[in-house]
Amino acid sequence: MRHCGADCLRPADNAVKRVTQLGDVRLAYRDEGSGPAVLLLHGCPFASFVWRRLIPQLTPTHRCIAPDLLGLGDTETPPGADWSLAAQAETMIRLLDCLGIERAHVLGHDHGGAVAQVLAARHPTRVDRLVLTDAEAYDNWPSAEERPFARITQMPFLGDLVLWLWSRRIVLRATLVRGKAVYDARELSGEFIDFLVRANLADRHRRAKTKRFIAEQFAPDNNRVTLDILDGLRRFDHPTLLIWAENDAHFGPEWGERLRREIPGAQRLELLPSTGHLLMEERPEKFGALVRDFLA
Repeated sequence: MRHCGADCLRPADNAVKRVTQLGDVRLAYRDEGSGPAVLLLHGCPFASFVWRRLIPQLTPTHRCIAPDLLGLGDTETPPGADWSLAAQAETMIRLLDCLGIERAHVLGHDHGGAVAQVLAARHPTRVDRLVLTDAEAYDNWPSAEERPFARITQMPFLGDLVLWLWSRRIVLRATLVRGKAVYDARELSGEFIDFLVRANLADRHRRAKTKRFIAEQFAPDNNRVTLDILDGLRRFDHPTLLIWAENDAHFGPEWGERLRREIPGAQRLELLPSTGHLLMEERPEKFGALVRDFLA
C-alpha cells in the first residue's frame, strides 16, 4: 500500500489522518481498511469526519479513502488557490494516482456529491460504482434554505463575528437546527458539533478558509459546472445508487429522482423517511447497510 510519503496527524475524532503533498496542495485524508477502494467525498462546510460512522461499516471489505476537500478541514493550499468544483475533482484524481488506485467506487454527499458527478462525467474510467446522496446538482445550489446563513458570513465585520459565534457549540448547534440540517434535532450529537468546530471554525485561519469556501458557492462559473457536465453524466452507465433523505429541506428527493432519470446506470433511488440532510449522521446504520449492499 503506497501513501505518497504521507505524514500522519491525529485530529479531534482520534482517527489517524494522513497528509500528502500534491503539487502545492497539502491534502489531508483518512485511509483505512483493505480491498476495493471507496472514495468518500463530504459536503460543505464539513470535512472527512462526517464519515466516521460509515467507515467502520465498510473497512472489513473495502479500503476507505476520505479526503478533506480543498479549503476545508486539515487540507491546506496557498492563498488564492483554485477551490472550484473542477479543481476539487482534479485533486481527487491526483490523490488516486498518488495512492496507485486505478479505479474506485465514489460516494459523494452535498458538495462532495457535485464533485462525484464531475468525476463520473469527466473521468468515467476512474469510477467504478457511484453513490450520490443529497447532492448539489443542476442549478439547485446554494439551496434557498442555506443562502441566508451563507450570505451573512460574507458581510463585512458581521461575517467574521458570526463565524466566531459558530465556533461556540451552543450557537452552532442552534444554527444547524434552525438551518434544518437534521429532521430530528435530538440526532445532532455534541460529538458532531465538536468535530465541525475543530475542522472549520476553531481558530481564525480555519474560519477564514470557511468564509472563502462559502463565497465560492456563489461564484457563477462554479455553479454552472453541475449543468455543464450533464452530457457526460448522461453517458455514465456504471452502476449508480441514489440515497436520499425524504425530509431534506435543502435538496429534496425530487433532485434525486431527476438524477435517477438522467444517469443511465442509476439502478434505484432509496428514500430514508424522517431524515434530514445529514443522513449519514441521522441514520448511520440504514445508510451504511444500503451502501454496503450496493458495493457488494
